This record gives sequence, C-alpha cells and structure tokens, in this order.
Amino acid sequence: MMTVFVNNEKIELFHGATLKHALLKTDEQLYHDVCKKRAVIIDMEGNQTDIHGAAMSDWCYFVSYPLDN
Repeated sequence: MMTVFVNNEKIELFHGATLKHALLKTDEQLYHDVCKKRAVIIDMEGNQTDIHGAAMSDWCYFVSYPLDN
C-alpha cells in the first residue's frame, strides 16, 4: 500500500494506482468534475496532472476549480 494526499485528506492506495483511483476513493464528485473539465488536478509542485497519471507515494494533489473568464 502507499499513501497519497488529496485536498489534504490522507488516502491509502495500492501500488500502481492512478489519480483516478485517488479521486474516486476521496470523493466520487471530484472524479466527475475532473472528467467533465470543471476541475483540474494540481500536484504538490504546482503542475497540472492527468487523471490517468500515476499517483506517487507521499505526494499531495489538489483538485482546483478554475474561474471561467
């Protein structure tokens, strides 16, 4: 098992899990919002990440809702 943080919530995932798995385990609505492009995933270094990307052990991810301009 590995630990990741999504919006400061500690999540335990299996090795090889993706950010999709992390969002679904945290809050299914986050997953749907990212899929519908209402939100994006930002990693702890400030990079936008893909929902199908690998979740990295001990990393923090944040779901961000950009303002529509």
